[in-house]
Amino acid sequence: MDSPLPQNDPPERDGPDFAELMADHQPRLGAYIRSLIGDEHSSKDILQETNITMLKKSKDFTLGTNFTAWSFRIAFFEVLTWRRRMGRSRLRYDDALVESLAGAIEEVAPGYDQRLDALGQCLRQLPDRQREIIERRYLKSESVQWIAAEMGCNPNATSQLLFRARAALLKCVLAKSVR
Repeated sequence: MDSPLPQNDPPERDGPDFAELMADHQPRLGAYIRSLIGDEHSSKDILQETNITMLKKSKDFTLGTNFTAWSFRIAFFEVLTWRRRMGRSRLRYDDALVESLAGAIEEVAPGYDQRLDALGQCLRQLPDRQREIIERRYLKSESVQWIAAEMGCNPNATSQLLFRARAALLKCVLAKSVR
């Protein structure tokens, strides 16, 4: 007698679960935090604190609602907590300025994925030399002087090439955003 094997397929669901939303939003949250504090290393620490807080508060989030707004608000309060812990530092932003920046960033956040896709397409369209200098400067965080030395160029010429590449990217991304 043949008995059917039990099906272990995952249950049907309408959308992503909390863990997927959290994973998908990591680059966006990291960029949001960096834009508020301007320090890449500290922003990674704050992102981790934000993740911990989001996990602790995951039961407060209703799937299907605006995860970006919810996670940005948690990140905002984590930034304020970090700022209080930092106390006096050589560069200190006023809380009102940070809140103003957060509001401005939240306004443009809905188009983030579209602009990121456009940027990827535009990067692929750049001439090889321009694409290389953009990748070295922004993905590998190499200095203009280092890139110039490695490429056998004058640092001023390298800066000009970088400027032209950024201008071409901006023009391309803006053109794709209008569509």
